Amino acid sequence: MLAFEESTEMNRLEIEESEKKIEEFEDQMQKDRNEGLFFKNLGQKDLVDKAKPKEEVEKIKDVNIENSGSQTMKNVYLFFIGLLTFGIVDSVASSSGADWKRVSVLGGIIVVLFSLFINEQNKDNKKD
Repeated sequence: MLAFEESTEMNRLEIEESEKKIEEFEDQMQKDRNEGLFFKNLGQKDLVDKAKPKEEVEKIKDVNIENSGSQTMKNVYLFFIGLLTFGIVDSVASSSGADWKRVSVLGGIIVVLFSLFINEQNKDNKKD
């Protein structure tokens, strides 16, 4: 009977030691999690990954502005403005009198083309 009590006492002591080790291990894991050691690398990687697409979007916008062919568009607008101006002058200077409907429509189109031309000029100024 005495041997049985001693063995149960030793088993109980071993179980208590194992439980203390487990508690210490769990406490250490909890500290590591709280300090962010476990998730630290994941958080930093997300910040880098979020910044990278924003930079790429800015680069794409810059390339689109550069490749928009604004000089060509300005030349096209100027060509049509000149052509429509010639049409208005021709209509007013004709010997049969001015066709005011035609002059007003052409004048409206010139105003729109001129506003587009100014818009292209502003884009170029912002780009520089």
